[in-house]
Amino acid sequence: MTEATEEALELVKQGEGQKVEFKQSFSEENEAIESLCAFANAEGGTVLLGVSPQGNIVGTSLGNKTLEDFSNRIRAHTQPPLSPMIERLAVGEREIVAATVPGHSRGQLFYAFGVPHVRVGPTNQRMSPDECRARLLEGQEDWSEERDRPRFEVTLAAVTRLESEFVPQFKLRQFSGDPVANLEWRIRGPRFSMDWRPARGSALDRTHVVNTFDLSRTPRPDDSVGLNEIGVEIRFHWRRRWRTELHRWPITRRELPNKILWDVRAEVLPPTETDEP
Repeated sequence: MTEATEEALELVKQGEGQKVEFKQSFSEENEAIESLCAFANAEGGTVLLGVSPQGNIVGTSLGNKTLEDFSNRIRAHTQPPLSPMIERLAVGEREIVAATVPGHSRGQLFYAFGVPHVRVGPTNQRMSPDECRARLLEGQEDWSEERDRPRFEVTLAAVTRLESEFVPQFKLRQFSGDPVANLEWRIRGPRFSMDWRPARGSALDRTHVVNTFDLSRTPRPDDSVGLNEIGVEIRFHWRRRWRTELHRWPITRRELPNKILWDVRAEVLPPTETDEP
């Protein structure tokens, strides 16, 4: 028995619900397509064809083009066209078909036969105009947030070494998004730790991000910055949330006859963005 068959049998044991629907045969194909649309507008789910409403495996008859035709009809009768994963599974001497779709992303709305449905428990419910409008606005909000989100450029200005001390200096510049009046910054890494420091957005061009670090200190783990990296983290409040950007650079350690030399390499690693509730 394949892993896919075992998973399907487990779904049969669970019974119909938020993410599972049974159809006895392909004579209920239209209802199966409606269920796939409802799953796609919710958390995703699987339609099992060849299983009775009571959860008995009755099997279904499959020709050479049955699954191909089923897939084509799903795409023809859904908008945007759905492309579920369709599997032909042997259960003893019978065959069943499992059609699975993932859940929706923000701003997505699917229609089957011109009607939007959403899965609610073991039933498909027709979505109201207000529900459809709210779903579509989710995508507009995401697009607006992506467009207007403040983003910053951080460049390495200089590195000074004084015996065992390491003094990196960075420059900050906001290059897109809504203007930020105030922000905080800090340098971080396994060997570098400091508290948040304030900066005014209007004065960024005149602000140098600099701090002195003792390289003789034992490195401490940092979840976001690697052992051989240094980072500049920016934090600002925007649209009722704290947002952060982390810019990172590789660093190299060279052992010379009388000292250890640290260098920040030229290439910049891709920045990471996070949002706090």
